[in-house]
Amino acid sequence: MENQIPNLEKRNPILVDRRVVSMGSCSFATHAYVPDSLEEYKKRCKFVRDRLLLSAGLNPMPKIGAIEYKVTNEHTYHEVRIFDVVAQVLSGLKLTGNLYLPKDASPQNKVPGILCPHGHWTNGRVHHEESGGVSMRCFQFARLGFAVFSYDMLGFNDNNDFSHWWSKAMRDKCDLLGISPFGLQTLNSLKAVDFLCERPEVDAERIGCTGTSGGASQTWFVAALDERIKVSVPVCMLSSHFQGGCACEEGPLLRITGLTSFDIVASLAPRPVMLPAVTGDWTNLNPQYEIPRLKKIYKLFSAEHNIEHFYYDDEHNYNKRTRQHVYSFFMRHLMGKEVGDIIEEENIPPPAPELLWHNGVQPQKATDTTISVAIENLNKAYNAHVLDVGDADPEQFKQERLEILRQLLDDGRGEIHDVVYRVLGPTEGWGVAGGKVRPYTLSRRGVGDYIQVIDITSDKCTTADEITLVVTDAGYQEYFGSGSKSSCIKKAMEEGKKLRIAELFGTGCSAWQLKYAIRDNDGSESHANYSTAFEESYFSMRVHDVITNVVQLREQGYTNIRIFAEGSAVPVALAGAALTATPVEVDMTGIDDSIWSTELNYHPLIMHIGGIAGLQQLCTKV
Repeated sequence: MENQIPNLEKRNPILVDRRVVSMGSCSFATHAYVPDSLEEYKKRCKFVRDRLLLSAGLNPMPKIGAIEYKVTNEHTYHEVRIFDVVAQVLSGLKLTGNLYLPKDASPQNKVPGILCPHGHWTNGRVHHEESGGVSMRCFQFARLGFAVFSYDMLGFNDNNDFSHWWSKAMRDKCDLLGISPFGLQTLNSLKAVDFLCERPEVDAERIGCTGTSGGASQTWFVAALDERIKVSVPVCMLSSHFQGGCACEEGPLLRITGLTSFDIVASLAPRPVMLPAVTGDWTNLNPQYEIPRLKKIYKLFSAEHNIEHFYYDDEHNYNKRTRQHVYSFFMRHLMGKEVGDIIEEENIPPPAPELLWHNGVQPQKATDTTISVAIENLNKAYNAHVLDVGDADPEQFKQERLEILRQLLDDGRGEIHDVVYRVLGPTEGWGVAGGKVRPYTLSRRGVGDYIQVIDITSDKCTTADEITLVVTDAGYQEYFGSGSKSSCIKKAMEEGKKLRIAELFGTGCSAWQLKYAIRDNDGSESHANYSTAFEESYFSMRVHDVITNVVQLREQGYTNIRIFAEGSAVPVALAGAALTATPVEVDMTGIDDSIWSTELNYHPLIMHIGGIAGLQQLCTKV
């Protein structure tokens, strides 16, 4: 009967760590948050922007050189000039689409510009049917005197290095690198703004954006990140009970801290926004819920008049009736012309797809080869330089990367303080010679976490403020009796030290809880698979376990804390030490970046700050 170490916890499903059973969803109803003051509003806007940039893999920003926008193959269709546009944004990412110009647009006669992200219409930017005419709205805008850039979403038409819907295996791999459909598409939208503003025929002070569904999401993403978008019309999308049903709308970590679509639209204040809504989709409550609350936010700027909306008994659409309202809105706000509530569409068919596809031919779809090459090239652009301090001040560089790490691991639960610790028994039967044992559980108030820790104090210990925190995946029983780690305690007792053995979530006493965890494990290629936008990673939970321990020890008067870890606990210890400014010692034997692919240590975007080497860099004194 060797190693008969007391069990601290009975397996009780009622006491399962609440963090693993409270996953979010795009279809959960949320509150539309209305700040009480401009100061509070500005803080919320910073939160919105920071979260969008982080999730998109744009903090730190990939190295992007000068971009050449190639504008070729001019065609004239009913006095509208239509061009093919292509640009290599990064090696592995191209921007493609069509530029529509009014016949009289010129450097001497600059016109307003409109971006048109197309959303998930079957045929993308060349799509036209009764419920939604992408090419029709672009053509009609140009007939009204606007320059229009209609660009492809990732995986549509000429943007064919990738498919639009990625398998879960592909997303998991790329999320680690900071590469995602959401991020690539958002970066393309930002570069689309650059393109339109740089055109000599376009007045860069009068830029608008409009799309529906996924194109509406892209409209408010780019408008939130780029204030050159002066007027926005996201059609049939804003909702506080649906956030967006595609990975291109749900980037890794995007929603974990509570970011909502309402927050993003609210961040556009006081710029003019029109919000078409219908009874037949998730915008069904706009008139009674979202719109009144948006107007309260715009009232902070005395700009309630800049929120406009209309509401029909209809299905999800960007149909003729909707488009006619939108034409009028843009005419008023970008041209200063009062033209009534609607502008009738001309009875002219939109340009045929053959006129819009580059070189007049329907493009080939992405292949496994094009996707693999694109990802390899993008990884270099996103991550090859992330550890290079360059000419930056080393301390400032470190603090900027620490802030990114904080955002990566933010669980939305606020600062850790007033940690609860429950004394457990027994204190006898641990087989520790020359020392005393005291077991506890730690938890944060209102969180439902449940961390097993054991303090061991040598009888020779003479210091009250010094302790070594051993974070482990081995399970606490391995440190006692004949366990494989028992030499650690024996050495500490001989040297007169005090230790705390802290089990990380998912191992030891808590390993059984993994079977109760709610996770999206569907590996199919589906537009509804975007779990990392809502799921807190196990790695994040484990790092917060370390932080909770450090905070509790400090609250108990320990001023000299040192962290030690080995094996799969190493990256957790490094992250926890960096975020708490605690000295750390780790055994790097066998540790490399392959560890991020394991279930317990997987965390989106971690390679975008350098992985293991990046965490070590943050733990090193400058």
